[in-house]
Amino acid sequence: MGSADAVIVLETESGTLPGGYPYASVGDGSRALVVLPGFEDSMFAGVYPPGSGWALVPYVGRFLESHSVSIVSRPRGLPADYDEETAADGHARSLEALAKSAAGVDLVGFSMGGLVGQALARRHPDLVDRLVLANSACRIDDDALDDVRTFERYARRRDWSAIRSKLVADMFADGRAVAYPPWLLTIGQFLQPRPADPDDVLRSLEFIRSFDGCDALGDVHQPTLVFGGERDPYFTPDRTRETAAGIPNAELELVPGAKHGAYHERKRTFDERVSAFLERTDRLVLEH
Repeated sequence: MGSADAVIVLETESGTLPGGYPYASVGDGSRALVVLPGFEDSMFAGVYPPGSGWALVPYVGRFLESHSVSIVSRPRGLPADYDEETAADGHARSLEALAKSAAGVDLVGFSMGGLVGQALARRHPDLVDRLVLANSACRIDDDALDDVRTFERYARRRDWSAIRSKLVADMFADGRAVAYPPWLLTIGQFLQPRPADPDDVLRSLEFIRSFDGCDALGDVHQPTLVFGGERDPYFTPDRTRETAAGIPNAELELVPGAKHGAYHERKRTFDERVSAFLERTDRLVLEH
């Protein structure tokens, strides 16, 4: 995106993809960059109103010259048996719809979205050209399972503010880790979106707790960038390194001092690293 004039002509759209997947898109690049959000996706209404694509521009502007960028949420009303197979096969339908108008699809999965992204890359390799796992790994760290169970207790009480407060403290390494939780637990609780279906929160947490793709990393054949923070309590450096080492064509970037929100808190580093990864692997994708 080289100038303000370029922003004016950007195309945006939003709606629902096949299978009930809410999405918002911006840009008209030849390739599709699909973003799969993390666990917090389960705690909003699941509807992107018209013009939502514009909200993506500050976050994805670096990629709009080459890509149209879409954030694709999970459907509301997840089934009780929501697992890796269900998640991957369902998302495949949404990717097929986006791929029809693109030269190829690159996938960025944040946290839980990275778990789904791995499953998609394995089960539907023809739909995913390149994969970025942002603060995600082949499974959550064993020491973080108690945190997930705590979130489940909060979810049963419908205490969304407690969940968000804990997440914020674990995402940021700067003052936000201290300043945001009190706000979220007080006045912020009345301003935050509510889940369209509270059961989606529990089913997402159950998915995270049970997901284990470590033994199947060798089946992810796409060029992959594993990006994480050295202080991430959920997808720890050891788990992140294990993931990058197990994928045949993977690169690793661990950001010193960053926590579970490294992709957001260190956005410039993330953007530069992802851009370099996409540029460097262009030839491999074309040959594929």
